[in-house]
Amino acid sequence: MAGPVAALIALPGGAAAGAILTGGVLWLLGLGDGSEVAYTIGGALGLWITWWPSLRAVRTHCLWAWTGTLVAAALVAPTAVLSSGESVRPVWSAPHDTQAGASAVGSWYDDDGVVVRVREDTATAFQADDGGIAWSWSPPGRERICTLSRRTSGGIGVLGHTTDGKSCSAAIALDLGTGREIWRSAMASVDRVLADQVPDLIAVTGETVVLPEARGWRAIGLSDGTDRWRAASEEGCSPLLSDSDGRTVVTVDECGERAAPALATYAGRDGRRLSRGQVPAVGAPRFLMVLSAAPLTLWVHESDLRGTRAVLGYDERGDVRTTLPTDGPTGEIRILPGYSSAYLDVLEARPVRSAAVVGDTLVAAEVRSDDRRWVSSGNKPGYQSTRGRIAGFSMTSGTRLWSVDTDAEVEGVIRHEDEIWAIGGSKLTAVSSRTGLRTHEVATRETDTRFPADLWILQSGGYALVHADGGSAAPVTVLR
Repeated sequence: MAGPVAALIALPGGAAAGAILTGGVLWLLGLGDGSEVAYTIGGALGLWITWWPSLRAVRTHCLWAWTGTLVAAALVAPTAVLSSGESVRPVWSAPHDTQAGASAVGSWYDDDGVVVRVREDTATAFQADDGGIAWSWSPPGRERICTLSRRTSGGIGVLGHTTDGKSCSAAIALDLGTGREIWRSAMASVDRVLADQVPDLIAVTGETVVLPEARGWRAIGLSDGTDRWRAASEEGCSPLLSDSDGRTVVTVDECGERAAPALATYAGRDGRRLSRGQVPAVGAPRFLMVLSAAPLTLWVHESDLRGTRAVLGYDERGDVRTTLPTDGPTGEIRILPGYSSAYLDVLEARPVRSAAVVGDTLVAAEVRSDDRRWVSSGNKPGYQSTRGRIAGFSMTSGTRLWSVDTDAEVEGVIRHEDEIWAIGGSKLTAVSSRTGLRTHEVATRETDTRFPADLWILQSGGYALVHADGGSAAPVTVLR
């Protein structure tokens, strides 16, 4: 056996040894995204297959064989390290809920370092660094928390609670750093059929918060609760929902069982009306959500099979410019998490979403009927295999721009700056909204969502997951 031949024969064994060594070190140190396990096991299997030829090569031409072994190991080791990816693990978890039926209805995160989990009976703020309880707040008497603002501003969040055990008609502004009540205000009760919570009823934007009143909407100062401006509803209409971004407020009014809901946008600072339009629906739809205030984007889902079931893009005048059916040719566009034909309305006062808008691009989970499959082998017990994907859609042309497969069903989608983050199974995936290219893929070691949760990207580094069911899962988990 010639020397170069001995080196070639030793290459597979060296690669296997490099895979075992690198994968084993990453495994023991708790680094990587799970692929290091495959490297370790695969390397062990490869070494078992190649040990005899490698041993013969060493005995024949020791120097050449060891050279081949070391070269192969040196090539495999960095490949294993680079492919192992990012990973995080829990640094703390909040104690499980012990009270039956104490599900969370929403959450907030404040840049000063607290994660707030809101249940119907109490709001609890956890220090993001160590999980210590910063404060807790409960509505008076036996009242329940029934709504909360989707956004916060200036370290202030606004929530609503019942005043007679049934009507969601009182608003409270809380300092997220201390839990102190800043102001209280009455608001008009909005009844939603078969719903204990009324999501997206309070809109926080910049220095103002918009609340419903009997004949329209009232904007008050976020920091002091003083009146700023009012917007009257059209004749025969009453407030249904509102939302906002940093500058623009969107309001939707219900105008009767057989009439289309009225839509309007206002400048958050002074109440100047920017546009007026209608929602193409008959009465209040089953689901109606503002996905973006600028550009104005709505999700409409009517119960009627012939009704509107689409994401709608509006122009600056309030006219529909793009209609993107949610039942598309490549799959169903999911705005709320869930699987085919089933929505999971989780964190009901501030629902988890599986869609977000960046500029003119809608990024959403895309579900197909065969994403959940039962896998069985002979007489052995089977298991359920799941898969998912997120896709980007142009809200200018209505076309599908890109798609990214995920290892599990998508349980939530959030926008963080210009990236879109999706959670599902045991991974967090970030993609560019413009190209769909993955920018991060983070393995969540010792944490598997398996059901929708709020995801917050912490300013200090790391991620917070807030679950509705705090009995089966940790109510709040911070991963780094």
